[in-house]
Amino acid sequence: MSNTSYDSQFQSVPFYKSHPYMMPFVGDDYESSKHKKLLLIGESHYMPEGSAVHHDVNSWYGNPVLTSDEQDWCNTRGTREGKSGRFGKEIDRCLNLVQPSGGNGWHQVAFLNYFLRPADCTTGIDDLWNSYGGKDVDCEQAIRNFIKVLDILKPDLFVFLSSTVCKQAEGFDFPKYFGGNLWDWTKSHGIVDYIYTNHPSSAHWNQTMSKYDKARGMTSRDFFCAWLKEKWLR
Repeated sequence: MSNTSYDSQFQSVPFYKSHPYMMPFVGDDYESSKHKKLLLIGESHYMPEGSAVHHDVNSWYGNPVLTSDEQDWCNTRGTREGKSGRFGKEIDRCLNLVQPSGGNGWHQVAFLNYFLRPADCTTGIDDLWNSYGGKDVDCEQAIRNFIKVLDILKPDLFVFLSSTVCKQAEGFDFPKYFGGNLWDWTKSHGIVDYIYTNHPSSAHWNQTMSKYDKARGMTSRDFFCAWLKEKWLR
């Protein structure tokens, strides 16, 4: 089950007023005394084949009319109530390895996708850069919404489950729209640490993160589990 105690605050965020089905998932054990509050960040939702409602950037960030099927495809909470494919199963496995829950490990954390405009199911997240021409708007919407979510959920820790998203948020979006560095902002707001991993659905999840000093030569999976043991548990 989801923790809905944050919903009134989420509903005050402009994007979630017009896209309520995309409000972040907050697990019912997010605030457990066994661990710190952890937010996980993915890339984007996808739309079913043939859907075009997300292709026009201006109408998407206005008040788009989605079919029930389209809403299901970008329902953040719906995807995390279940373990949702390889992505969901890999993270569930790591969470339960570190802090066994006897159930769905996702219920111990909160989750949202960084990019707010879905990609086509046939081609993926590169659509946001290559197909629609809405990169600047997408990135501004993403970082402003992300900071609002951090202010609401007040996590102790967060993880970008995508090196692409971390690079975009940390290296481009935050400096451009807020000035300064994301890591300075997080420290000033009580966030102890944040990291990134490669995407759990990709082959890179089980490959060495040789270019990331924090990973100390581990695979993304092993690094994520080791970091959870060191930083997440109380």
